[in-house]
Amino acid sequence: MTRDVDPKLEIAVCLAIVVMCGFVLAEAAGIPPGYFEPLGSGPVPRATAWCIITLCALTIARAVPRLSHRRTTDDGVPERWLDAGAMFALTVLYVAALHLRLTTFAVMTSAYLALTIGLLVRLERRLLPWVVGVALAIGFGSQYVFTRIFVVDLPGL
Repeated sequence: MTRDVDPKLEIAVCLAIVVMCGFVLAEAAGIPPGYFEPLGSGPVPRATAWCIITLCALTIARAVPRLSHRRTTDDGVPERWLDAGAMFALTVLYVAALHLRLTTFAVMTSAYLALTIGLLVRLERRLLPWVVGVALAIGFGSQYVFTRIFVVDLPGL
């Protein structure tokens, strides 16, 4: 599989995600830990944000050596900018849907994952059943794990 992602785009997206994780860390700092166990509404988002920041740092470290090998389309525009914009727009819509409590967390997360993963695989017909299966497993599995095991209140109905 060839890598056709512009390293500048990769670095920019990772930096934007790190900034968003910084907001999560700032907002979650005031949330106390759970009453019955150390995991809960406060530590889980902080740990998740730190995991994402670490992965972004690794991605940036991998992209920096590729900066001199930039690929462009025929008109000189870096490839896949529309994909990055679509991912950003879908993420903003997902967060807004969570905030507005349009439906359950599992349904919103499954739909979001199906759309974003589908976009990443270019809606390739043979992969769509796998995309939907993974999205449903992660969406409903996450809701079960967070509500039944970690006892975390999730947004949604």
